[in-house]
Amino acid sequence: MRAPESAGGGGASLLDAAIVAEEAGRRLASAPLIEAMIAARLLAACGGAIAGPWLEGLRDGSSVVTLALRDFSAEPDQFVPAGAVADAVVARAGGDVVLATGGAGGIAVQNLGSGPLAPFVPGKIVVLASGDEAVRTFAAALEEWKLLTAAAVSGLAREALEIAARYATERVQFDRPIGTFQGIAHPLAESASDIEAARWLTRKAVWAIARGESNAAALVSTSFVWAAQAASKAVARALHTHGGYGLSLEYDIQLYHRRGKAWPLVWGDPEEELLRVADRLWGTENDVALPDRGAVSLDFGLGDEADTLADEATAFFEAHLTDELREHAHFAWEGHHPGLQRELAEAGLLYPAWPREYGGQERGPCEMAALSRVFHDFGWTRMAISTTSMVAQTVMRFGSDALKNEVLPRIGAGDAICSMGLTEPESGSDVAAARTRAIRNDEDWRIDGQKMFTSGANLGQYVFLLTRTDSEVAKHQGLTMFLVPLDIPGIEVRPFETLSDEQTNVTFYSDVRVPDRYRVGEVDGGWAVLTYLLELEHVAAFEPQQRRMLDEAVTWARSAMRGGSPALDQPRTRVRLAQAAVRTEASAALGARSLFVGAEGIDDPAAGPMAKLASTDGFIRSAADLMDLCAPDSLIRGPAGGGASGASAVEFGYRLSTATSIYGGTSEIMKSIVAQASLGLPRSRS
Repeated sequence: MRAPESAGGGGASLLDAAIVAEEAGRRLASAPLIEAMIAARLLAACGGAIAGPWLEGLRDGSSVVTLALRDFSAEPDQFVPAGAVADAVVARAGGDVVLATGGAGGIAVQNLGSGPLAPFVPGKIVVLASGDEAVRTFAAALEEWKLLTAAAVSGLAREALEIAARYATERVQFDRPIGTFQGIAHPLAESASDIEAARWLTRKAVWAIARGESNAAALVSTSFVWAAQAASKAVARALHTHGGYGLSLEYDIQLYHRRGKAWPLVWGDPEEELLRVADRLWGTENDVALPDRGAVSLDFGLGDEADTLADEATAFFEAHLTDELREHAHFAWEGHHPGLQRELAEAGLLYPAWPREYGGQERGPCEMAALSRVFHDFGWTRMAISTTSMVAQTVMRFGSDALKNEVLPRIGAGDAICSMGLTEPESGSDVAAARTRAIRNDEDWRIDGQKMFTSGANLGQYVFLLTRTDSEVAKHQGLTMFLVPLDIPGIEVRPFETLSDEQTNVTFYSDVRVPDRYRVGEVDGGWAVLTYLLELEHVAAFEPQQRRMLDEAVTWARSAMRGGSPALDQPRTRVRLAQAAVRTEASAALGARSLFVGAEGIDDPAAGPMAKLASTDGFIRSAADLMDLCAPDSLIRGPAGGGASGASAVEFGYRLSTATSIYGGTSEIMKSIVAQASLGLPRSRS
């Protein structure tokens, strides 16, 4: 299918081949499919007249032609995929691309994957092509092998997880399906997120090749490393789910367990590929031969309109960010600046996603994503903007005309911001357990209670407050929402400092008298309002912070001397930086997938939680490892947000990463959602 039509092939694109490889992996196809596809393409490119009969044999299935992954001249006794059944092998031998023939004479060795892996002992070697161009063609074929193998093990691992999920749904222990236990469901959900990242990371690499992106070669190696690592963990978890039955040869899961580990290891130690990631990102390997991609229709870009909006925002910040404002910048609410807020509003960059009837431009998710990137690049927080926009859009949907007319113009002009008062000391994530009481008195309400983590209440003009208005019904049914002006008597805001240089607040409400016009939605109908509010929230992802921390760690490694040379020159340093880069790209791939789902209105409730879970986990793992790598320099604290640089940015990233597993819903909640929505596991909480 990958050979050109002129040679009798299908002329399929690299993306087509990746999709086929993924499905072959799901079914553990017992054939050297990937090697045969690539060998056929090499024969068509290099073989001339010699290639004809072999291509015909590949087309009708009478010949098995495979691919040697290492230079024959350097490693003549290497294990060759399908070497035990191949009639011919396409290989590199020094400066030549050769065809080794002699019939299927290799002796299969028992191996982890139970495949026909064997040394191929040729009876005859024919040179197909020689010279630099031939060597580059073969090198590109090896890059293609890595990409397609990554796709295959992604498909394999996804199927293994689905097998495990079906078993966990049917298997009853302690009077319950074992899939209801978080000890079973959560590890499977973690791996489901990792494998979805592997799938889209591989496709992003294909897109990068098609676009000629500068990081395309690095993405090939990145996708291979991530898929190998994620699949190895996923198949182990899938087998573990079966308990003792997973060890039985009568259960298919053991096949997935063995081959999920074995298939990528034909290439060798994955750590060697991590070194290649480092070389391609920060070293001298910047002229990598990449495979011909054919027609690739998918696009990981954000579109021309998004790019135009990003350019407008870039020009705005370049013109408006004074030294004083840059000093004021902070990643959290403390970075809010009323003056710049109003200037953003005047420029149409504050709430461009709003409906036009409320002063917005009805910008789509991709445009808003591009805008957010610019804010992040300039170190300017969107905490107040994002929270206020969510509250305002909820008021648009549920508020009275009087309330809309009073508050929306203030918010739209940048004169007011909103905080959210949902969580209470005793309720945590169970916001429906709210005890803050609202009691009606004619046209007013009296509110008494306490809220935790009311970030922005010390800076804002309104708090979107969840209250209990009926204690005699089910807890979800007796709730009512209010948009409470923060200057009403009886409200006290106390600061609550956090590990990550962020001030949140404890807020107290004592005999607070709120006019009924500030009620949002029906009395006792607050749960519907709250559900709408949370659906507006784009699940938080922390790939930008993760990437900035990595970039600063690389900056540190270029200048920090270790053993008389820059730390970046040491393989150990390069491997660990590369591993952080791999995690970052996996987070970015899932973030792109989540954005696409939202932009297209696709019903995939797991997409956002997967993106949040992967970015949080990757951030925490990389921060901890980079702290170790950069020690003792990483112990020195620097300013929060955009001000930290070098190892001090790693120190700040370490403290911030810890909080990300709590922001926007804890990681445990995300895992429960993924387990149910992606794997079909039963509800794991009641």
